[in-house]
Amino acid sequence: MHARIALFRLVAGVTAISFFFRLGTTLAYAGPPFATDDPEPTDYRHWEIYTGSTYTREDGGDVDGSFAFAELNYGALPNVQVSVSLPLSFTEAAPTNLPRYRIGGIDFGIKVRFVEESASRPQISLYPSIETPTAGSGNRTVTSLPIWLQKSSGPWTAFGGAGLYLNPGPQHRDYTFAGGALERAISPGTTVGAELFRQSAASLRDRGSAGTNVGAIMQVGAYHAVLLSIGRGLSNGDSFSSYASYEFELGPSDRGGTSFEK
Repeated sequence: MHARIALFRLVAGVTAISFFFRLGTTLAYAGPPFATDDPEPTDYRHWEIYTGSTYTREDGGDVDGSFAFAELNYGALPNVQVSVSLPLSFTEAAPTNLPRYRIGGIDFGIKVRFVEESASRPQISLYPSIETPTAGSGNRTVTSLPIWLQKSSGPWTAFGGAGLYLNPGPQHRDYTFAGGALERAISPGTTVGAELFRQSAASLRDRGSAGTNVGAIMQVGAYHAVLLSIGRGLSNGDSFSSYASYEFELGPSDRGGTSFEK
């Protein structure tokens, strides 16, 4: 019964705001505002909703981005998060740089934390997901199988991990992603941090990539936060990326209302 109620709430939420959706560019921002994710699932029976914009400019002049995206995370069970995203993206290919808009794939994932953090060990989660193409998107089905870890000490939090991405199709190849991030809390709900990441080649023509981002999460009131990051490529010349989003979190509290905790 509880599982049916959780599924109904998930479907209802997706239907209500699906026209906002867009997630992912060349690199998906798995753990806003970073490409590296963390293992902490959304609290049980709580929602995390992100909407914002991304931009990536490659060294050759090609541009990928989103003018409006959204991602929904729901705590379906204790230590279990269900995530859904529906992409709407744009690209500008050099030398003409004429924009091309498209609806991308539907991404569905389940984050399962199987080790909780203690004084002597990090918390650990598996976060398998699958991106399925929509009609006319030109995308392909990509399955990701990452594992994420996190350990905190005072105001400092370190998280990271790695995963295999199954990327079928002609001229494509399976690839890996690995990244690590370090954040510091400067006030309740507000953090600053930086990350390093590396992705191997995803096609026969690809060289793989590495990069770094710096970012911040700024809580605004009890239920809202603003997330920002900017980054540069380390292996592909003068590449640049940026991310900006607004987060709204809601769910039941012990008093029957809602609560927001970053």
